[in-house]
Order: sequence, then C-alpha cells, then structure tokens
Amino acid sequence: MGPRGYRSAHVETFGRYELLRKLAAGGMGQVYLARQKGPVGFQKLLVVKRLLPHLSEDDEFITMFLDEARIAALLNHPNIAQIYDLGEVDGIYYIAMEYVHGESINDVNKRATQRKGSMPLALKCRVISDAAAGLDAAHHARSPSGRKLGLIHRDVSPQNVLVGFNGSVKLIDFGVAKAVNKVSHTSAGQIKGKHAYMSPEQAKGESLDPRSDVFGLGTVFYEILTNTRLFKRESEMATLKAVVSAKVPPPSEVVQGIPKALDAVVLKALSKHREERFATAGEMQLAIEDFLIKQQLPSTTAHLAAFMRDIYSAELEEEFSSEPTIIAYDPRLPGRKPPPPMVDESAPTTLVPIPKSLQAEAPTKAEPAPKAEPLPKAPTVSPLPKAPKVPPPPKAREAAVKDDAPRRSSRGGKGEK
Repeated sequence: MGPRGYRSAHVETFGRYELLRKLAAGGMGQVYLARQKGPVGFQKLLVVKRLLPHLSEDDEFITMFLDEARIAALLNHPNIAQIYDLGEVDGIYYIAMEYVHGESINDVNKRATQRKGSMPLALKCRVISDAAAGLDAAHHARSPSGRKLGLIHRDVSPQNVLVGFNGSVKLIDFGVAKAVNKVSHTSAGQIKGKHAYMSPEQAKGESLDPRSDVFGLGTVFYEILTNTRLFKRESEMATLKAVVSAKVPPPSEVVQGIPKALDAVVLKALSKHREERFATAGEMQLAIEDFLIKQQLPSTTAHLAAFMRDIYSAELEEEFSSEPTIIAYDPRLPGRKPPPPMVDESAPTTLVPIPKSLQAEAPTKAEPAPKAEPLPKAPTVSPLPKAPKVPPPPKAREAAVKDDAPRRSSRGGKGEK
C-alpha cells in the first residue's frame, strides 16, 4: 500500500470495483488497490481482498470468514482500518476495506534505517501506542445490542500495523485472522511466517484472551526497537519452541541508547505467563504514554507525519506527478450545467470522451424563437391647456385676512392672556 503509481495498463472490473493494482498475494487470497465509481465523477480508493477460488469452495471456511468479517465491520476506531463491504462476485468472496495510504511499520523501520540511520525512539513508541489503542478498542467492542464481541486479533505482526503518510496508525486484518487460524488446523502452511508473533499459549494450542494480542504487539515493539528478530529461527518448529520458552533479553542490552525505563514496558508485555503481562492493551498504551511524558519526547501525530513525508519524499513526488486527473461529465442529469474543468497544472490531464449512447440522451439546445414584430406606436395626444388663475374678489380677500389675524397671534405666543 505504498507510494507507487496506482494505474496499470489493464484495469480489471470486479463487481462494482475496478482493480487498479495488486498490492499483495498469499496462501489465502490476493489484495488489490481498487476504485469504486459513481455518478458525476465520484470515485473512492479502497482495498479489495479476494479469497482464492479453492477457499471459496470450502463451506465451513466461508461460514467462519463471513461471521468474522461481519464482526470486524462493527469496529469503529481511528486506529482500525474500516471494513466497507463484504460480498461475492462469480463465486469469489471478498472484503472491501479502507485504503491506508502508507506503509507497514516493518517497511517504515527499514526505510528509516537506510535513510536516517534509525527511526526516532519517540516515533516507534507512538506507533506501538496507537496500535495498542486500536487493539484495546477491539477487545472491548460490543454489538449494536450491547453484547460483548470477545474479539481477539490473533495475528498482530509488523505487516498488519500500517503507518499512513498523514501520521495515522491503523491495524488491519481483524476478523480474518481468527478464521485463518481455524483453517490452519486442517491446512498446513496457512499461517507460515506468523509463528514468530504468536504468544506462548497460542503456540501450545491453548485457549486465548486479549493478553495474547498484547504479547504479539510486544514482539513487534521489541523488533522495531532493536532491529532484530526476537523468536524467528531456521525452522517453524524451532521458532515455536523459542516462543514457548519466551526468553527475552532487555532491549537496552541489545541496543545502546534505549532507556532502561522502556525495558520494563517491553518485558512486561512479553512475560511468558499471561498473568504477569498487561491485563489489557489499554494498560500497555498508558505505560508507553507515561514513558514518553517522563522522557519529554516529541511524539505527536504531526511529528510522525513529517517524518514519513521526509523519508518517502521522492516516492510521494513521483506518485503525485504521474497521477492523471480524470474529468468527466454525465449529461443524463437534467437541468445541470457541466462543472468548470478542474485542472492540476502539475499533472497531465485526461479528458474522458462521453459515449455516443449518452450523448443521444443529453438535452439538445432549443432553436431560438423568431423575433416578434414591434407593435405600432399609439398616436400621441396633446395635453389639455391649463385653466387661467382667477383672482378672488377684493371683499373676500379682506375677510380672509381678518379671520387669520387671531390665529397668527395665538401661534406666536401673544394676543391671549
């Protein structure tokens, strides 16, 4: 899901989605960057995960997959990638989920080591703290009726912790992980490569609770702090034995410069016995936040976003400059004028021609009506002459003056006592 141009020469249509580019492939399915289109140029980028055809024929697995996907769709938290859609196209089941424009924490840590020598300690803590917040929200999630879901991720690994270029941290693959583990009991190799992030009780096949996810996140934390693999061995059996033994040297003894105060947080998350770990992922989050406050380390989302843009600046610039701007107008909407063209001067512009079938439906311009002949002007009538003024008779004029005298005296304040 990294910063690469998302257009390919061939765009496959899958149901109501256009599959733009394959992001990943594994033993369970394929993941694509996809686009959902709508009227008047609406489009949304998302991720479509398609199950492999042979898994889509397993009724028991499909039942578990659909149940878990429906549960995951109930999760709504800033640190969990949202699930938008679940369905089936031509017998192939899929999940459509939020597109996180960024990279996995594993790739980010490697890139930071190459470009900067190391990822800042504060930002490593920020990523794990935000991931713990997402886990805690999932562990305490409830159904719309108020019933506790009891959801456990079961597959907390660096590949499932994504860091966005905007500084966001997202957990992915909720719900599917539980179904994958059940399939693994009958299909060998389904979880190959993930044994190194299991908890001891998970490796022994015991019942699990949220503290199993705390152990997995602790393993991720340890590895990005020390840039080493904690339990990974030459074989899967050797890896499982290392997980069960859970012998963990303090990070400060592996890499100089890591405060011993952080050792206590990491080692508690990686305790062999679950009773000695953080009781919840929320407790682990608070412990990391307290460490950051006491050490006065800048670790906000803005700091993480600035760091991501710095180490991926070249890729981001290439992506934005190669992405064409698509402009289209749907003439089927009556009474609407086409919007003004949106031109991005830094990117090539592609005008999408309107099919002839649609052009026929477009309203045609009405022919202008013929100009009406002007009406003849009415003849002008000369105004009537004004009657001459007639002066009043002399006696009437003298009587009017006498009658008006007392009134003038009253208004002037004299003449009446």
